[in-house]
Amino acid sequence: MTTINTARRAFLRGGADRVEHRVPWAVAAFTEVCRRCDDCIKACKESVLVVGDGGFPTVDFSRGACTFCADCVGACEHGALDPGLAQPWSLKAHVAESCLSMRGITCRACGDACTARAIRFQLQTGGRAVPVVNESICNGCGSCIATCPIQVIQLEEAA
Repeated sequence: MTTINTARRAFLRGGADRVEHRVPWAVAAFTEVCRRCDDCIKACKESVLVVGDGGFPTVDFSRGACTFCADCVGACEHGALDPGLAQPWSLKAHVAESCLSMRGITCRACGDACTARAIRFQLQTGGRAVPVVNESICNGCGSCIATCPIQVIQLEEAA
């Protein structure tokens, strides 16, 4: 079976800035095992799973957060998702320097939306507060992304 390089495909299609994230609990050989049947997408109660590049299911955090209910895992009959994995994924939130709070504009939408309380605001001189992500607490659910008014939060693979 052919291996698909999604980063290269996105670059060639002019979407190099757009990062697609696999569904939670995706196995290492996901693109070889997934049959693109869309059963996991149909099972997602939060409607954050969508058809991505090449027809593979991906997570669209602009639609909301993943609650890690594992309904997608239960719907997958091909072994592309493994509930036995220690973590659903290794994604962690990263707030860009262009954040409103970092520019002195009061906004704490991401901190309010974070149910894990991984985003806290640290006071700086001059009364401004900057967001600080505690990566040991962040579960990568994406609840902070849809609520950010200027879309400067990204989920990135933890090192």
